[in-house]
Order: sequence, then C-alpha cells, then structure tokens
Amino acid sequence: MAQNNKQKLLKLLQQGIMAVVIPIAAPLSSPVLPTWANTSITIGNSQQVPSIQNIRYRIPAKFNQSSEFSEGLAPIKVGKKYGFMNRRGKLVIQANFEEVWTFSDGLAAVKLDSKWGYINRRGRFVIQPQFDEPNLFDDGLAAVKIGNKYGFISKKGKLVIEPQFDAVTSSFIEGLATVKIGDKYGYINKKGQVVIPIVFEDALFFKNGLAAVKFSQKWGFINKKGKLVIQPQYDAANLFAEELTSVKIGEKYGFINKQGTLVIPANFDAATPFQEELARVKVGSKYGYINNKGDLVIEPQFDEATVFDEGLAPVKIASKWGYINKNGKLVIEPQFDEAHNFSEGLANVCASSKCGFIRNPLE
Repeated sequence: MAQNNKQKLLKLLQQGIMAVVIPIAAPLSSPVLPTWANTSITIGNSQQVPSIQNIRYRIPAKFNQSSEFSEGLAPIKVGKKYGFMNRRGKLVIQANFEEVWTFSDGLAAVKLDSKWGYINRRGRFVIQPQFDEPNLFDDGLAAVKIGNKYGFISKKGKLVIEPQFDAVTSSFIEGLATVKIGDKYGYINKKGQVVIPIVFEDALFFKNGLAAVKFSQKWGFINKKGKLVIQPQYDAANLFAEELTSVKIGEKYGFINKQGTLVIPANFDAATPFQEELARVKVGSKYGYINNKGDLVIEPQFDEATVFDEGLAPVKIASKWGYINKNGKLVIEPQFDEAHNFSEGLANVCASSKCGFIRNPLE
C-alpha cells in the first residue's frame, strides 16, 4: 500500500475514541451540507484573532463533496455522481460513478450499477464491477466482499484468497491482515493462512511489531508470533506510534511504552496516539496536545481537534473549524463547517454547501 494510504488507517484510530474495530477505508458518498460564517474568535490568553475575509483557495469551493488527495488525485462529487480531479482542480476522471474510494497502488474502487470494480488513473476499468464491497489495495492485494463473505483479489482481479471471512478489519500491514470468523478475530498472511489463531474478542492491526488484542474483556498486546508481550489489563488500547501508545485504565487515559510501563500517567479523559511528536488529549470537555514527556504543550481549549499532519491540525472552536501550528497558534482562523487534515500540501474544507481545497501556509 502506498505510504499515505497506510497513514489513513492510522488516522482512523488516532482521530477516534480508543480501541474500535475500523473499516479499511470509507467510500465518498454522503452529501455535505455545511453553512458559512466568518467571525473573529478568542482563545488561549484572550487575544483577539483577526477575521480572515478572503480565503486563498488552491482549488475553488465549488464541489458538493470532496475528499483528500491520494496519489495526486482526489475524489469529488459533481451533481449526484463522483469522479476525480487533479491538483489543479481539473476533472480528469469524469463523474460517472455512484460512489468512489481514493487511489491506492494505482487503482481506485468505484461503484457502478450497484457493484464495485477498480479503475486506473486514466479512468479505465481494470477490474470490472462485480463485488458487493471493496477495499484499498495493499502490496498487490485488496479485500472484497462477495455475497456474505470476504476474500482477497490481486490487481488483475484474480481471487487469491477465497471468500471465507465474516469481516476484514485491516488490510495487510506489516505482512498480516486482521480477519473475523464468527465473533472472534485473528490474523492471516498473504497466502490466506491463519498465522495467529482466531481467538480474540477484538483486534487491531500491527504497528511497529505489536498489535492490541482484546481477551477476557481486557486489552493487551501481542507480537507477530502471536505471543502476549503485554498482558491484557487495559479497558481500551491503541496502536504504537513513536514508541508509545495510549491506553485506558478505569475511566482515564495514559501512555505506555513497548515494555508495558506506564510512562505518562492516566490523567486524561481521552487520548490518541502520537503523530508528529504530539498527541491529542482531552481534559474535561476540551482538547489539547502533549509531548512525549506528558507535558501539555498546547493547553486544552478546543471543542474538537484531530492529529497533526504536515505541521498543522484542524481544531474546532464553537461551531467552526480552523488550523493551528505545533505551537498552538491559529494560522487559519476557524470559519469552516468541515476541515480535514492536509495531504500532499492541500486540505479539503467545506463552506456554504460547497467544498474546495486550501494550501498549506507552511509550505
């Protein structure tokens, strides 16, 4: 899988509450209906931040819906259909599809006549629509749903792992995929062989050689041989990033290292993994950020927040989204109804029932 698609998987965990079973990706299909407001705001030390009257869009806000760039192309909605545009905002794959996913390994899943297939960057079908559900390609394989079961296909559309799983909750990451049979989870290799028994109540994908698994209502961590290296003891767990991971102990969250030592006390109401040397935490009803020593380097003051990407993080104040830098300074004033992380230098934002892309001002 292309690196930025692996990062998307990480973000699904990093931006959400801990230890959830996640889809491999999400199709672009739901309508976006934001409204516009542009007002000055007050944060932190009560200094007034000037209102920005003219947003410099790299790609004008004219689409009904759009998503982040992957491999140089972004899905967009035009009318009731979906296509793809390039970084200049030009529609390069016509909006002929009912739903679409982002590109991965040179292919994108698209839905036509209620079935899913895959197109190349020229918009040509290389795998005809025939599947009930698609997923991203990862190192040449993608999970697909046929009837009520999931298997894996190659980039030529050949079925290489027969449909036999009730769910596939991660693609192949670090050589293993997380699968579900009945109500239990385990791991398979690219040959479809079960290499870690399907015995867990829940399971996340591997990151840095370890994966969080749930056993007897508690979360612990296994290595790629299936050995428990951190015993099940947590009420929620996450993936390791930058040598640490967030865990829930009782009603609070802290951080452990790969030896299972609690290195940042469980003092937070929510916490997600580190990215770009900062982790999002919640104190009371507000979000801020800590460093790997547990110091609050950006005080909790935001109503919602996500992880940092390309030096900036979307944050929500009252009903509007803007962007802060790693010093906690607002560099793009909150004024959007939706604001997504920067990817390939651009961020997808929505206002006045339309979506477009803004430049990363740090570049």
